Amino acid sequence: MNDYGAFSHLLVVELDGSAAGAYCGRMFGEYGAEVVAVRPDGVRPFYDTSKQVMAEADDARTRADVVIESSGTDPLAKPLEPAHATQVVVRISPFATTGPYASWRSTDLVDAAVAGHLRLSGHPDREPLQGVPDIVHHAAGMFGFVGALAALIARVRTGAGQLVETSHQEVLAALHQFSLLRYTHNGAILNRQGNRYAGPGSPIGGYGCADGWIGLAISQGDQMERMLEVTGLISMLERSDVDSIWDLMINPGLLDEELIPYLEAQPRDETVELFQALRLPCAPASDMADLLADEHLVGRGFWQASPTDERLLPGPPVRMGGHDWGLGPKQKVGELPGGAEPPEELADGPLTGLRILDMTRVWAGPLATRILADLGAEVLATEVPWTRTGLEVPQVYIEGTHFFPDDEGGERPWNRSGFHNKYATNKLSTVIELDKQAGRDLFAALVPTADALVENYSPRVMPDLGFDQETLGELNPDLVYVTMPGYGREGPHTDWVAYGPTIDGHVGHTSLTGYRDEGPWKCGVAWPDPIGGMHGAAATLIALLDRLVDPESGGQNIEVAQIESAVNMIGQHVAAAQTEHGEVTIPRRRGNRRPGRAPQGVYKCAGDDRWIAISVVDDRSWLGLCQVAGWSDLTSLTADERWDRHDEIDEQLAAFTGGEVDIELMARLQAAGVPAGAVHDAAEVVNDPQLAAIDFFAVLEHAEAGPHPWPRLPVRLSATPATMRHAAALMGENNEYAVCELAGYTAEQYRTLLDQGIVRTTPPA
Repeated sequence: MNDYGAFSHLLVVELDGSAAGAYCGRMFGEYGAEVVAVRPDGVRPFYDTSKQVMAEADDARTRADVVIESSGTDPLAKPLEPAHATQVVVRISPFATTGPYASWRSTDLVDAAVAGHLRLSGHPDREPLQGVPDIVHHAAGMFGFVGALAALIARVRTGAGQLVETSHQEVLAALHQFSLLRYTHNGAILNRQGNRYAGPGSPIGGYGCADGWIGLAISQGDQMERMLEVTGLISMLERSDVDSIWDLMINPGLLDEELIPYLEAQPRDETVELFQALRLPCAPASDMADLLADEHLVGRGFWQASPTDERLLPGPPVRMGGHDWGLGPKQKVGELPGGAEPPEELADGPLTGLRILDMTRVWAGPLATRILADLGAEVLATEVPWTRTGLEVPQVYIEGTHFFPDDEGGERPWNRSGFHNKYATNKLSTVIELDKQAGRDLFAALVPTADALVENYSPRVMPDLGFDQETLGELNPDLVYVTMPGYGREGPHTDWVAYGPTIDGHVGHTSLTGYRDEGPWKCGVAWPDPIGGMHGAAATLIALLDRLVDPESGGQNIEVAQIESAVNMIGQHVAAAQTEHGEVTIPRRRGNRRPGRAPQGVYKCAGDDRWIAISVVDDRSWLGLCQVAGWSDLTSLTADERWDRHDEIDEQLAAFTGGEVDIELMARLQAAGVPAGAVHDAAEVVNDPQLAAIDFFAVLEHAEAGPHPWPRLPVRLSATPATMRHAAALMGENNEYAVCELAGYTAEQYRTLLDQGIVRTTPPA
């Protein structure tokens, strides 16, 4: 096998469709597959640098191992079926191909509205705000890629191909961090909160300094205390309306009264340096020019020269030790060989029979391993005792987050947190004190039993514990080891504390987001976290596929630096900001507008904070809008005229929608061929008829938190579907299985570990 692993044997045909399909094809091409992109209208810069571009490719489509079919606006015109018994067909569309929305039209703005993401971004007194253009499609493309990889693993194990389907709506519904669970646990509706991350904790968001912007993510009590000390605001804890530090963290307005004026007087770069020295998550907000010159990305050799001009393009979103990445078309070298004998059936999904050790926390890592668990792997969460909550949780935190059922922590709050339980479905739990030698010995005995190990600690943690990649390789030469540090394991900022809400500013996401009359804005979802999770899961699947195809290839060491995967998701904007000679222009913020669509925006409807997103993408949708709104005098306007008169049309459109019910108007506009979506809140997403029609939510009964609906994996595989097998495990519920059955300890040794607190079922005091 060559340096491109299993991918060197693959022929992938990507039919011209959407940015989602193009991103999915790009991942195959840059990691070594031969990809033929069917482009009647020519090359797509950024997406096609590793593809062969053809006007048509019927013969290749018939022979291909994988066919990618996608659409960004309309339903798939003619959904394909596999052309031969071993072919994998990937379908990506705005809505599923069945259900009440199956015939609807959409755009990334409408996708975000219907799936509840638009509700989370923007100022509470203004219209909801679109996030980074196309990021919705790229996320759908990544899940299409994940589904294709899972199907290829199943093909190696069973000899058969299958159909893989995903939709933008399902992907976005799955990528709410906690807004849906707040509703299902307590009926709480999370709305946009201004230029900050839409959720609990403060300060988490964008803040202006004297000479630029920074992103902050102060999410822990000890971090808040250090920040108050260094900024001279510690006296805020003595205010009569502040009982504890949690009052400041749950109520952003209290802290912002004094923090905003302080930061506005400080130099940006000096503030970032000071805060990072104190281990406070903080990063600069970059525009495209800043990003291309960023000392960390440059120092890591991240930027790659375009094969066709002088532009710089993003390097690998994931760095794999045993599987190359590169720009430029690849050539298929042969048929994909079979691998190890499969189990009798893949009842739990394509990864049935494989075991993952999960040492992750917060969002990016737990999402990656939950994807693997949903696909059938046995995922053993090897938790440290402080991963969940403390023995006691302040009531102000419980009521501020709404993570706990009925806003009650109960006797064992560590088992009742919906935030933990969402990302721990299908997983097992063992809790090990790794800061003690006996705990490290136990963990070392587990490593040889695993196919993969995934962790998202800072780069120094695993080596400090005695488990650097060399040691792990000695313990298990076949291990797929995935580390997910924010800034990677080398480079000037490798030791920076990194959270999604700080990375999204650093990589330029916020520079592309914002109202037309304001500065950069944070999106309501911290996109670098789910981006890292999707790429981490995909990289693990690539390595597992490599090993299944060639059992002698051994393990791989994989680095998923969130900063690099997040840059890749805006790669088309990075490319577009440069001329062919590499000169950089700074894109302007356009709010909810987008060239090529006129009008496009989010418009007020009848009722409190009710809105509708409308995108006119062509003459057909313009005529449909004119018909519904009764604008017979405007039907002859061309696309250019509509763009020039956007302000005027917006005023008329807002006057029309202001008296309409959003849900009813959405249906009327869609019936007229207009991409439109009511700006749904969490309740409407959970109860959405389209998601209900495809059984997207599964109710699982948790032993201490009770029954709640959870989103399924947003990928449907026809032959080896992902499964929802059980709710999250109680803390340490599977200790005995891990210690005795996997690590091979005796029952007496297990009891000793329990007595010594080396394995636990409760947090430390």
